[in-house]
Amino acid sequence: MRPTSLPLAVGLALVVALFGALSWGAPLTSAQKRELSEITDDVGKVRSLLSRKKVEEAEQALKDAEERLQKLVSDAQLMDDDRQLLAIRRQFELQRSALAKATGGKAGGAPAVSFAKDVAPILAGKCGNCHDADRASGGLRLESYATLEVGGRSGPLLVPGNPNASLLMQRLASPNPMARMPRNGQPLSQDELRTIAAWIAAGAPFDGTEKTVSLSLLTVNPDLAKEKVVIEKATGNEKVSFVRDIAPTFVNTCGGCHNDAQRRGGLSLATFEKVMVGGESGRVITPGKPEESRLWRLVNADDTPVMPQGNMTGITRKFLADLRTWITEGAKFDGSDAKRPLRDLIPSEADLVAEKLAKLTPEQWVEKRRTDSKELWRRTFPQGAEPQIVETPEFLVLGDVSARRLEQVGDWGQEHIAALRTMFNVKDEPLFKGKLAIFVFKDRFGYEEFNSSVHRRQVPREVLGHSDVTTAQDQAFAAVEDIGDEASPTSPGLQLNVIEHVTGAFLKRDGGGLPDWLTRGTGLAIAAGKSGGANPYIGELRGLAAEALRKSNIANPADVFNDGQFSPADVGPIGYVLVDFLLKHGGPGPFGQLVRRFQAGDNAASAIRTAYRTDPRQLATAFAAAVGSAPARSKKKN
Repeated sequence: MRPTSLPLAVGLALVVALFGALSWGAPLTSAQKRELSEITDDVGKVRSLLSRKKVEEAEQALKDAEERLQKLVSDAQLMDDDRQLLAIRRQFELQRSALAKATGGKAGGAPAVSFAKDVAPILAGKCGNCHDADRASGGLRLESYATLEVGGRSGPLLVPGNPNASLLMQRLASPNPMARMPRNGQPLSQDELRTIAAWIAAGAPFDGTEKTVSLSLLTVNPDLAKEKVVIEKATGNEKVSFVRDIAPTFVNTCGGCHNDAQRRGGLSLATFEKVMVGGESGRVITPGKPEESRLWRLVNADDTPVMPQGNMTGITRKFLADLRTWITEGAKFDGSDAKRPLRDLIPSEADLVAEKLAKLTPEQWVEKRRTDSKELWRRTFPQGAEPQIVETPEFLVLGDVSARRLEQVGDWGQEHIAALRTMFNVKDEPLFKGKLAIFVFKDRFGYEEFNSSVHRRQVPREVLGHSDVTTAQDQAFAAVEDIGDEASPTSPGLQLNVIEHVTGAFLKRDGGGLPDWLTRGTGLAIAAGKSGGANPYIGELRGLAAEALRKSNIANPADVFNDGQFSPADVGPIGYVLVDFLLKHGGPGPFGQLVRRFQAGDNAASAIRTAYRTDPRQLATAFAAAVGSAPARSKKKN
């Protein structure tokens, strides 16, 4: 219960807190100095009174000193750094401690203050808006007693047994509106300040067993603090997984009304720990007993109000069955940290896809590739005929060209895959899960329709093919326009076109963020090697790259290694010349390491430094010089 009158030991600490943070004032007059000296003498008499067991007289002496000091500080507007104020503050602290010891920490027989019943409602009501999980102003969170103990960027809030030294009291009781908390709000009442000061003076005890219970819940149901939250770890033998089967619905269906910002009924489902803490009505989960679990009864419509209110679309029969089984099995936790947000624990869409794909057999993978590839074709030509299909050990080749042409593409692909295995020392069988699909379009219209339907994009005429391989390989294909076999300055011929984009798909199969210039350039460089330098299309690439560099707006030469610096039409020539330069500059060893660093997730600068042991800017400058045109620099602003 809250104290109805201010105990002396607490009262003096409150005076110190009230006036210790003053940041203005004038020099003391002679009369004020005499008054301060007399107050100091009176405070010094307290220890003598206590030594003679005159506790009541000691309390009265401190009370009188408190009233006189309060008037003096108010009249003089003493500053926080006034040495005479600092000295008497220390005297008050010493005598208050002595009085607290003499009375067992309860001066004047003051009733004990309960954190759960008395302090938590004040902090939740006055401080919660600025110091919750979302805002945490000053790095301070006042969600629970546990976070109160931690403090914020300014340090610990509490000095148990010493209110005037506690930052919490100094901020709450400051007479300076610029320093007082809550900022821009009504100051705490004298009764509220007395309550908090008395609690700190008593040692800032927590009258419960579960320090993580939110202050807002304690405000409604103080008894929650006494109920220990037990979190039992899953053994792995359970039929239902909390993380996989329960948490997604909690987050996506229930989380809108039961999160840290909006605790409907005092219940937050933001973390597993908060799920088990419960809400205003108490615990909502009783492990092993679904019929005694309020959450189950509300979701299952056994109690009212039925949850979730107004929208039951996210509550499936499977979820209801899983929820009941999970509670029956003991409501166990199979996550890494019960305090971690559930949103961070639940599998992402990509995780769920990967988990599903991991269960496929090689035969099922191939069937999936056939089905998915036909679906992409139908999406491109919804009114058209089914594609011709030819399969090889590594490829599913399909298109609207002749079966003989598809077989030719498959043979080129198989021959090139063998070279890639040797070049990169890859022994995986097969190279792609479910094979790599190669779409072959007889004309420009088909290739552009595919890009428009599948990728929602337009492509410049200079782009004759591309590849797309996801990390999980649930999608893995190359798409090329059949540009005929005769090469020209604007066309490499179909064989080199296939080689370029099969190489790109090969490089993407291990994931990572490979830049377009690397995948396109590597494919073209390998294709150039196969042509023996006689292909007129390859011969034009160096001049096109030089022109692309001249018209670029790259300010820092090292940016040439970053993805997205060049248009789709320019990235092929730039990539070819850049890969050719890197291979000649360091050989296949550093280049292979560069590819691996990109696949591991390194950014361009880090990958270059690791693979070539040089500064990216220096390497880029050497590249520009080799091409014959340095990247244009942005003009400095005046």
